[in-house]
Amino acid sequence: MSENELFTFVLVLPLIWLVFYGTLLAFRIRVGEKIPVIGLKVLTGILFILYALVMKTGDVSISFPGWIDIPSQYDFPLEFYFNRTMGVAGLGMLLLLSVIIKYSESYLHKENGFHRFFFLLSVFMAAFPFVLYGDNIDVVFIGWEIIGITSVLLIGFYENREHVAVNSWWAISTYRFCDVGLLAATTLAHYAVHTTNIRELNDPAHLSLLHPEHANWIFFVAICIVFASLGKAAQLPLTSWITRAMEGPTPSSALYYGALSIGLGPLLLLKFRGLILFYPSVQVTIIFIGVLTAIYSYLVAKTRSDAKSILGLSAVFEISVMVVEVGLGLYHWVVFHYVANAFLRVFQFLRSMNSIQDFYDNPLFYRGAPHRPAPTILRWLPESWQKHLYYRAMNGFGLDWFILQVLVGPWMRFWIKVNRFENSIAMGDVHHQHVPAKLQSDLAE
Repeated sequence: MSENELFTFVLVLPLIWLVFYGTLLAFRIRVGEKIPVIGLKVLTGILFILYALVMKTGDVSISFPGWIDIPSQYDFPLEFYFNRTMGVAGLGMLLLLSVIIKYSESYLHKENGFHRFFFLLSVFMAAFPFVLYGDNIDVVFIGWEIIGITSVLLIGFYENREHVAVNSWWAISTYRFCDVGLLAATTLAHYAVHTTNIRELNDPAHLSLLHPEHANWIFFVAICIVFASLGKAAQLPLTSWITRAMEGPTPSSALYYGALSIGLGPLLLLKFRGLILFYPSVQVTIIFIGVLTAIYSYLVAKTRSDAKSILGLSAVFEISVMVVEVGLGLYHWVVFHYVANAFLRVFQFLRSMNSIQDFYDNPLFYRGAPHRPAPTILRWLPESWQKHLYYRAMNGFGLDWFILQVLVGPWMRFWIKVNRFENSIAMGDVHHQHVPAKLQSDLAE
């Protein structure tokens, strides 16, 4: 079997399982809990062997016919590219998924949403390779969006909880806001250089020679890629949603916001490293955002009392360090850091429910350890400054207020005015509008 066929199986097998399992659920065929568990375990085992075989062959590139093909003019192929760097990340994904599957088998036993959880896990498993191995932005965008949808649905997994809808709204709004960057990058790349192939975009000097009239647009493609990475990576100013995402089951919180999904931000930057590092201003911007987010997440995590929020913000800190590493050009170190952090955070998340018991049972933590009022790096500040900083950190430095009032508020007020104008034309009544009074009062405040 050739390396192209092996790589094709890596991409297709999760889709085949997803169609099979989805068909059983769609036609309401009685499915026991063992079927998805055994199916996913077998699938991860087969994929692990296939990954190992493909990694022996080195780089593999395949292309499938796209959904649009205009002869001698333009086409949208489905391109995939496998290299050992991303192969390591793929192997890490499989190992972590096997742990999550085993843990969830008992954690969600007889839960009403058992099959819903494992179906979304199967969707994630099928979409993740599209982001890892997609060789053009169009393919990456498909996997990127599907992973975002499964993330939001898992945040809202416990439908009977009061704040599920609000927390899911925060996550999906953040995703959609930043996903515009990936969509804009796709559009600009198609327009300016007539290709979205990632390996070609990673050589902007050559593209500038081929398309000198649109050379400046390549810079904006890099900016859009950086912007798109901010949402899933929870980088400033879009960090506060990460604590709200802990509403879902612990296994999904571990997989998405401790390990794999949140790490897609730096991995996206890593895929476009040639394009990003070609522009020093973009490189400096990445480093600045990463450093600022690391400081923010470190300080805010020190004021949280629940284990999952602390772990989520700790994961953001590590992701911010990875973003800085991409900006510094430490490519191989980023992948190692990504895999190592993923294993650590999954372990910590899955043990978070036992942390209170550990706290009381372990004498090193309970009553035995000295109380440290402030992190070491802040103890040189005056005590009044430390208290003020602590107070600001408890409120997340007003980041939620900034998002609602500075980013969302003007946007909503603009469309309220557009709605009034539209109704005045359509209905002939300037005062007629379909905007809830409560929303108007909130935005006015």
